Amino acid sequence: MRIPVSTLGGAVGPHFFPTFLALLLGIVGVSLALRTLFVKRPFTAKVGAAKASGPDDGEATPLRALGLLGVGALYIPFALLLGYVPALFLLIACIALYEKAKPSWRMAAIAIAGALLFWLLFVALLGVRQPQSILF
Repeated sequence: MRIPVSTLGGAVGPHFFPTFLALLLGIVGVSLALRTLFVKRPFTAKVGAAKASGPDDGEATPLRALGLLGVGALYIPFALLLGYVPALFLLIACIALYEKAKPSWRMAAIAIAGALLFWLLFVALLGVRQPQSILF
């Protein structure tokens, strides 16, 4: 909302695309929340064994979602301390670990590649200036 309005711009200025993405993200978020609240899950019986009363390992619970939100929220102080690329690396790696991925060189390579890809996209290609960090 703080993007300055250009005198050269028409109805579609520099603020249009970020505002459109935010609106679209809000619509998707609300629709997912409503779907979760109002859609009944079908009964699925396991063959040969009684189903436990708790949620499946792959099923998301509200507490698990809050944990994921907490991991994402830690990105902000780490970005201010370490910088954009190291904080993105940690965010991607921590989310993978939170989702029970086994630590490996492949996971580390994916986290490095993801962090560098986001840096290339936002900093190098789009010219979005990142805030200065304390260490880097």
